[in-house]
Amino acid sequence: MSQLYRGLWPQVVGTLAKYSVRFIDGAWRVTVLYAADEGLRFLAVEGDAADLVDKINEIKVSTGGQPGGTFYINEYRHVLVPVGDHTASRQVPYHYAGRYGKDFHFDFEGKTLTTKPVDAGGEQLAPGKQWFGPRPGIPYVLAAGGTDIYFETPALTDADPPDIRPRMTRRVQLSRVLKDKGLLSQAVAPVFRIRGYQGGRFYVNEHGAIFTPVGAHDGNGLDYIYCGEIDRKAWFPEPAVPF
Repeated sequence: MSQLYRGLWPQVVGTLAKYSVRFIDGAWRVTVLYAADEGLRFLAVEGDAADLVDKINEIKVSTGGQPGGTFYINEYRHVLVPVGDHTASRQVPYHYAGRYGKDFHFDFEGKTLTTKPVDAGGEQLAPGKQWFGPRPGIPYVLAAGGTDIYFETPALTDADPPDIRPRMTRRVQLSRVLKDKGLLSQAVAPVFRIRGYQGGRFYVNEHGAIFTPVGAHDGNGLDYIYCGEIDRKAWFPEPAVPF
């Protein structure tokens, strides 16, 4: 039986920042919306992830829902599956669906899209360049002043399995986790170079790639800029998982 995930639950993220399981051409498949051009969005489809799809649908159905729907993969390769309906008084629970070690490859008009930090030709992106690939990721915040990184998530009990603490949230600051100014500066630097002292939201995907919205110039609402990759020695620890 799946359990609530003890790490960060993504909240209030845009449709381009998440993966989804959809029924396409007679089968359940992993998909992602891709900002293809000015004002255009393309539904990109992964053709070889049946094992992951089965696991996600199993969790959706076993928790009283329907197959298909949103999921995330974070920087630890943990698969996070939101279940149930959100109301003003209840947070959507996130269940842990295991680790997924494969890389997605999405077909886009005869070309292959990847969430790795590469450009249209498959070459490594340099920090400061526009993010080319799909945008699913886990949201973090560079604090105003540019000196800390944090996230907020619903608080869970210490029981095993855990439960949600009603009306309680948890803020985790990287400065309190690392307790080392040098490591903290190292973690903040890639995002600070792009966002500056005003801080703001950025995303980290399953490859540890960091990208952040910086403007409104591409017709899709925002430009996303590649910041670099997280240094796992200067980052939040991997949450404990049941399997």
